[in-house]
Amino acid sequence: MTSTLLSFGTTEIVLVSVFGAIGLAILVYLCCIPMKTYLTVIFAGCYIPSYKLISLKSRKLDVKTIASAYIMAKKSKIDIKLPEIESIVLAGGNPVNVVKAYNLANKSGTKIDFQRISALEIASKDVLSVVQNAISTRVVKVENIKGFTQNNVELVVMAEISVKANLHKYLEGSGIDDMISNITAWLLENISRAKDYRNILHEPNKSLLYNIDFHVLTKNSRFDIFDINIVSVDIGRDINAENEIKSVEKEKLYAQIEAERRKSAEEIRELQMRTKTEEMKSAVLQAEAEVPQAISQAIKEGRFSIMDYYKLMNLQADTALRRAIINDNKKAFDDGGDLY
Repeated sequence: MTSTLLSFGTTEIVLVSVFGAIGLAILVYLCCIPMKTYLTVIFAGCYIPSYKLISLKSRKLDVKTIASAYIMAKKSKIDIKLPEIESIVLAGGNPVNVVKAYNLANKSGTKIDFQRISALEIASKDVLSVVQNAISTRVVKVENIKGFTQNNVELVVMAEISVKANLHKYLEGSGIDDMISNITAWLLENISRAKDYRNILHEPNKSLLYNIDFHVLTKNSRFDIFDINIVSVDIGRDINAENEIKSVEKEKLYAQIEAERRKSAEEIRELQMRTKTEEMKSAVLQAEAEVPQAISQAIKEGRFSIMDYYKLMNLQADTALRRAIINDNKKAFDDGGDLY
């Protein structure tokens, strides 16, 4: 073995070392290249230099997503360069969705540049949904709008709004919640202007939407309004009826108080009459108690004889008998018999 090495000259050893180093360098270079992505790009006909792929990989970027977006962009004939796609990834966006959204917008006839589509993806993180909302109409319900008419009747209104996203104003405009708030305020104002709630019930769209300006509502919004429709109008509270009920209840309460007052007055009057009757009975009993004493005193003084006393007693007994006979006959007559 030693004799074999000595048989080579210095030049041969240098050449072997150089070619070995080159081969090793090539092997290391090939190991750094994301070979699967590199071959995909080549076979797709959209060449990306291998050193750029190595650069993307070394910065821990999603090489596969960047390559896929680049291939889609080139096949869609979008004038875009690799650094632009790279900037989308660095900003946290998905370049594949950006290309898809751009193609979708162009196919629908919506003219928008690639830079704005990229900005929409970075801002919303879902540019495909934004573009779809700009192509197809979206129906938004505005519920539980409560307001009082001038004749004090509460109406509960529900409306539907047909909107589309405006891609050119999406980044600067206000959201759907602000639009709903503006429409709610407008409808509440129209409800308060109505003199009679029956007019709104008869023609809700004509009564509530006659002065709504879509241009004013969408001036600072990221959505364009195409139609507003009043779905339902229900009656809530009727202040007049509530006031009438309260008035009737108040009158009923006053009547109850007056009846209680009169009842108390009658009870007091009846009690007074009973008291007077008892006083009169007491006076009669007292007078009757004095009669025997007066008779006794008169007999002692000789002003009243024993015979007069017996006559008085017979008269009282005869009077009591007559009263008993009269009461019996009256009772028989009341029972349906003859008086005699």
